[in-house]
Amino acid sequence: MTDVTENGLRAAVKALTDIVAPAISHADPLANEQLRLVVDYLEFVRKRLDFLHDRDRFELGHNLAMASALDALGAPGSGATMALLKSAIQDGAIAQAFPAASSPALKSAAAALAAAVRELIRESAGFDAQIRLGIERCVLDATDERITFDRAWYLPLGFDPAGGEVPALADLVAKAPSG
Repeated sequence: MTDVTENGLRAAVKALTDIVAPAISHADPLANEQLRLVVDYLEFVRKRLDFLHDRDRFELGHNLAMASALDALGAPGSGATMALLKSAIQDGAIAQAFPAASSPALKSAAAALAAAVRELIRESAGFDAQIRLGIERCVLDATDERITFDRAWYLPLGFDPAGGEVPALADLVAKAPSG
């Protein structure tokens, strides 16, 4: 069966703008504002449909790279945290290497990596200053890539004050590790 998600979103937007909007009183600014926000978000999702799976792959790759960099530091995390980190890295690498991995599998692996990174960061408050600095540097280095991707992802919403500086989402997706 053909995927009709995009057509369904277009129909929902048309119904909201052509049928629902005229029925809302102009005296109710909150209802009009909320309707506009819903329509704008549905249009945003429609424009990003083709990239949803790529976003999941990017997030997994991003979290995997950060977790791997943190693991390479040899931080003195607790046994449980380091085992969680190593397990998440192993599972994340498997998911990333599997070209047919589903979005739920990619999201699950990315979430496990994020949880392991979070635990290591929590424990890092008690680490030697040099190790803490290395952890902070890994996180900051990874943040640049994430912010660039998120800016490209949300660019159609029009909130970026320097949207002209943002690379095209398709270009970022093409450069991301695909597994």
